[in-house]
Amino acid sequence: MVVDRDFYFDVMRKVKELLDKLNFAPLCLVFTLLVLCFSVLVSILFTLLEIDVMVNTQFDELSPLALFFGAVFLAPVFETFIFQFALIEFGLKGLERLKKSKIHWFVPGLLSAVLFGLAHQYNWNYVFITFFMGLLLAVIYYYTRKRFGVSMAFVMCAVVHGLNNLVAFFGQVLS
Repeated sequence: MVVDRDFYFDVMRKVKELLDKLNFAPLCLVFTLLVLCFSVLVSILFTLLEIDVMVNTQFDELSPLALFFGAVFLAPVFETFIFQFALIEFGLKGLERLKKSKIHWFVPGLLSAVLFGLAHQYNWNYVFITFFMGLLLAVIYYYTRKRFGVSMAFVMCAVVHGLNNLVAFFGQVLS
């Protein structure tokens, strides 16, 4: 079955209309659930393929308190600052200066996702997963930036990232 392009754009328009009706907090919940669904699907896929994503991560060497504080608070704030805020904002500013260029506005988001993935190079499976997580965070950043501004886009990405890491933390500690 081939999906009609108009059907796809209709669905995307309706999803955007639904998201546009949400205030910041419910939108944060929706984005968090989206990211968690992605994480769960990837986890199931890698389990079925018998691929250990946690190889060489050294997370087991950290105390639970250090892992919790680092993964749930520090990493989301610093990584959001570097990979969503700085890269995307500087990229967009650069594109403003190159108004005549044919570079798409999403190029900075794609670059931020690639670098986000490469910054998590515990193993190539982890890089692969975090690249797609970086794409999701870039889309969330762009959408939230357009609706609520740069500061709230930063907050949204840091919160969504932190909540995703919180769930991953409990999965790591309980396993």
